[in-house]
Amino acid sequence: MRVKIGDLIFGPEERKAINELMDKSTISEGARCKEFEEKFARFIGTDRAIVAANGTATLMLVMYALRYHSKYMLKGGEKVVTTPLTYIATSNSIVTTGYEPVYVDINLEDFSISTEQIKAHMEDADDAEQHRAVMPVHLMGYPCDMDEINKIATRYNMAVVEDAAEAHGSLYKGRRTGSLGLAGSYSFYIAHNIQAGEFGAITTNDQELANICKRMKGNGRLCYCTVAEIEQGKCPHQNLGFHPRYLHDVIGFNFKAMEYQAAIAILQLAQIDWILSKRRENVKHLNDALAPLEGTLTLPKHSDDISYLGYPMILTDKSFSRNGISKQLTQAGIENRPVFNCIPTQQPAYAFLKKKYEGKLPNAEFIGNNGFYVGCHQYLKDEELDYIAATLKRILSK
Repeated sequence: MRVKIGDLIFGPEERKAINELMDKSTISEGARCKEFEEKFARFIGTDRAIVAANGTATLMLVMYALRYHSKYMLKGGEKVVTTPLTYIATSNSIVTTGYEPVYVDINLEDFSISTEQIKAHMEDADDAEQHRAVMPVHLMGYPCDMDEINKIATRYNMAVVEDAAEAHGSLYKGRRTGSLGLAGSYSFYIAHNIQAGEFGAITTNDQELANICKRMKGNGRLCYCTVAEIEQGKCPHQNLGFHPRYLHDVIGFNFKAMEYQAAIAILQLAQIDWILSKRRENVKHLNDALAPLEGTLTLPKHSDDISYLGYPMILTDKSFSRNGISKQLTQAGIENRPVFNCIPTQQPAYAFLKKKYEGKLPNAEFIGNNGFYVGCHQYLKDEELDYIAATLKRILSK
């Protein structure tokens, strides 16, 4: 048996949607992307959504847009407080847009950035005014403490950029993640709750930020109007003596999305209630089956407010090794992954920060060494979930 960590099954509707685009020879951003933006903004509960090529691109767009936003006007070199335990794209988006990541430790129970650690860092920092943004990550679908994060950000005039790449549909006090700060960033990668391959979206209530990001993803063009709006004479920049889509007043990126991705994502979004419900059922199924291993493993808490990316576990019995368990699961045909790494101390790309942070992020380092996850996606059958549980019990039997 092979049990995948994530899956995407194309049915007749997906094939029809893609074939319709092929028949129209439509590839780059157009009507399907706009439709997804409108529907996803409604789902998250924000005024705007802006699609982009992938989740990393959405984070980069927001961070770079802070240089041009009238409230923030960053110049580059400022510090961004974030979590050390996450997929590397979070840190990469900070560094590649010209800022310095600042790491504080996490909470063991839900992998979220510790607000107590953020407060302690900011109170002790000699250069608090240089800390201009905070980027919490709703890792594995667990919402961070956004009320406290927003209070800290307001006190120090920091932008709050939510990395919600793994938290489509997660609720924090009745509101969706991605609607709780200046902007949210989503990825629709294959293993995520909404799956479209390589595709991403920014969510925000800030019209200025939305417009900047829309321009930035088109190589910093002056105009964010559609071709149709320009041809209909609706563009405010059409009398500048040159086609407004080919005038660029800032340096940007080519992070536009594709119609195929949006067409798939629209169909996924239509099934989101079923997707989230099925994943929660699967988490409960595994929790019940693995209950005898509590004490050897810390199992994920079950909640109807969480949109689970996967089924995360923390090894707490030192007589076993995470890597040994991972190898045996793989040999049994069960895909598994570490719950990422402690970026500044366990990722080779950030080895230049190891000396600065070594020993200062004990919780993140512990999870980096002992956390792992298997799939809980909506296509898994009960017999596959039972196989995961039986295999783990066999591996961890003494």
